[in-house]
Amino acid sequence: MNRLVPSNLCFVYDGSFEGFLNCIFEAFDRKISPEAIISLSRPSQLLLGETMQIVTDLQRARRVLQGIVRRSSHRNASLLQVAFLSELPGVEMLLLRYLQKLFADKTGQYWQNMLDDDVFELIQISRKVKKEVHRFHGFVRFQKTADGMYFAPIDPDHNIVKLLASHFRARFATQQWIIYDTRRNYGIYFDLHLVKEVMFANHRIDFNSGNVAQDVKDMDEDFYNTLWKEYYDAINIIERQNHRQMTRLMPKRYWKYLPEKGSKSPGNLP
Repeated sequence: MNRLVPSNLCFVYDGSFEGFLNCIFEAFDRKISPEAIISLSRPSQLLLGETMQIVTDLQRARRVLQGIVRRSSHRNASLLQVAFLSELPGVEMLLLRYLQKLFADKTGQYWQNMLDDDVFELIQISRKVKKEVHRFHGFVRFQKTADGMYFAPIDPDHNIVKLLASHFRARFATQQWIIYDTRRNYGIYFDLHLVKEVMFANHRIDFNSGNVAQDVKDMDEDFYNTLWKEYYDAINIIERQNHRQMTRLMPKRYWKYLPEKGSKSPGNLP
């Protein structure tokens, strides 16, 4: 496969994985390597050169994904998507460099070469994302609304809300629930049958505190929040506190929506 020629074009796409795959399709179709790939979902990124809007075409995205699977495996294609969800600065260009090498490789072994810098970095990024997913299996706290819905706000570093679906669908299969990413303003909703993506236009949730408005909250919800705090205080033996270990297992950036870390809890870390 011919090498991509550097270009001063900046590709701008809608922020979805399918949109990114269309950037890859466009790069190989034009045989150019853009100066940057910019997501509209992260508008704070600086646009440097001439821009080109990339339209998301699901058929083209499917072709690129099938090509990745043929050159590696389904597992590796999933790993690339996990790394993409990190939303780390420059991850799109890292993936483009990786895919140039993957599609140019004739041996079919490139994706397993841990000595390659791009392969190693992608694996490390995907591990970071998966580690956060694992942490949120224990950090999600649901609030019950008056109509029986369970709502949980989260504010993760990476765009992981969809990766939480299978765990919570299995764990809470008999309840309707929503896990909502307040930073990215979208979430997943389980209706007892399917998990769907949702976005709130008019909502009764305080995204700063994560609390559901009092008039739509279940009458027992405040009671359960108090139990969370009392439980935490009961197991939190002051004489045995290890602040370094506690913050390692439960970093402060994840405390935002944890009722047991509320301001009234004397066990809060400094």
